[in-house]
Amino acid sequence: MLLAIFMLLVGAALGQRFTVLVLVPAILVTLGVAIGVGIVRAQGPGTIVLVTVAAIACLQIGYLLGLGIRQLIQGRASRLRSASFADSSHARRPAH
Repeated sequence: MLLAIFMLLVGAALGQRFTVLVLVPAILVTLGVAIGVGIVRAQGPGTIVLVTVAAIACLQIGYLLGLGIRQLIQGRASRLRSASFADSSHARRPAH
């Protein structure tokens, strides 16, 4: 459970900063860490596979959540910018 929450947060952080190509090395690192932890804890192969798949899925879901957050922030910022430019155009009217 803790690994799933951690991977959601890591995925969200990656989604806010990077493109989708960052998922390839992130998945490889997650794969190695999850398998290594499973071996060290002497878990069975089925458990290791299940934990690894869950960790990778949580990483990808977190990435999608991070993308959504980034889009919300960028959309809000662009609306604020366009509203401020629209207001400034009314302040400079040609003199008659």
